[in-house]
Amino acid sequence: MVTKKTLADGVSLTILPSTQFKTTRIVLNFIAPLQAETITQRSLLASLLETNSQDYPTQADLAAKLSAMYGANFGISVSKRGNTHVFSVVMTVVNDKFLPGETAVLTEGLAFLKQVLWRPNVSVGHFDTATFDREKTNMAAYLASVYDNKQAYASLQLQQLYFENSSAQRLPSFGNVNDLEPITASSLYRYYQQMLAHDQVAITVLGDVDVSVVTTLLADLPLAARTVTQPTVFYQQALLDTVAEQTEVQPTNQAKLNLAYQVPTYYYQPDYYALLLANGIFGGSPMSLLFTNVREKASLAYYASSAYDAFRGLITVQTGIDATNVTRVKEIIAAQLATLQAGEFSDELLAQTRATIKNQYITGLDSAGNLTIQALVRQLVPEAAVSTADFIAALDAVSKQQIVAAAQTIKLQAIYFLSSKGGDK
Repeated sequence: MVTKKTLADGVSLTILPSTQFKTTRIVLNFIAPLQAETITQRSLLASLLETNSQDYPTQADLAAKLSAMYGANFGISVSKRGNTHVFSVVMTVVNDKFLPGETAVLTEGLAFLKQVLWRPNVSVGHFDTATFDREKTNMAAYLASVYDNKQAYASLQLQQLYFENSSAQRLPSFGNVNDLEPITASSLYRYYQQMLAHDQVAITVLGDVDVSVVTTLLADLPLAARTVTQPTVFYQQALLDTVAEQTEVQPTNQAKLNLAYQVPTYYYQPDYYALLLANGIFGGSPMSLLFTNVREKASLAYYASSAYDAFRGLITVQTGIDATNVTRVKEIIAAQLATLQAGEFSDELLAQTRATIKNQYITGLDSAGNLTIQALVRQLVPEAAVSTADFIAALDAVSKQQIVAAAQTIKLQAIYFLSSKGGDK
């Protein structure tokens, strides 16, 4: 039975009891409103804090400690969830029940997290200069490397094109090089203190644990009460008057044609299940209209698929094509959407898509990482707290007419084309 507790105002604890795994997974999510001016700071802070601390002043020291805890895993990452930016500290340790003697790796692991987060490598009001300079240089190199991954680059450029009215939504979750440059060891330390004091904190523990023991251990973390005023988690972008288009010429072996569509449906809101199926039929499954007709039958794309962002009301299509086929590919993608919106898809395709989504959901139950992510989603979207049986029943209850109605809300908003030759625009 899931246990939920409030450790302090703005600090929650969710314990997911499970004998399914031989490990215990602890996640501390620091949740803040998504703001363009803080995204890059949070990303750099994640890299900095997982590198070393006062107690483990080098990466080798930190790695040795993890090894001593029977190969514990530790990492920090950032992500965007609609109008929120999430700073996630994750640690996985072997369950003490599977270790020899009177081990207490869970207790040791939580003490380690406390040391890393609240005893960082700082001196006189700033992060250790050598560590800071190294991680800032590494992050600049990573941001530059995105340019070399043409599909990732195209996806980010489409995002910038589509979210023209939101500087925060236009930025990737890991920030950008322009905002990285002015960050100093002192300014980042000040932001770190602000984050610890003011962010909403959602802690999740997954594993075969004693609820009272875990609660006692986590209550010892120095997380004071805080006033949390989170915005509505869902980002709603108004429809653009005209479709935004951009063509960019770069050296690339394979042209990228990416499209963005607005949808008015969000996580577990009305019509969510219908849109989930609509996206699966369109391009979100291996037997989808895009895959079958654009890639397989017409042989116009090396790959073609769609993805649904249920926090931002967005469907994106990604394709890899020959640049000379761009006009034809645009036409055939539009034709697949029209087919979906007209309900001209087979009952077999609908049944296959429904089965695929069910299987994906059930398979996700075998992943500790997925389960803790879903716990975060449920923290942000209370309506997401549905059982597996309820999810499957809701998916089965969606009619073809409801799928068509949901599909008809899909509106093309932006087209980004990247190639070495340009295109028809």
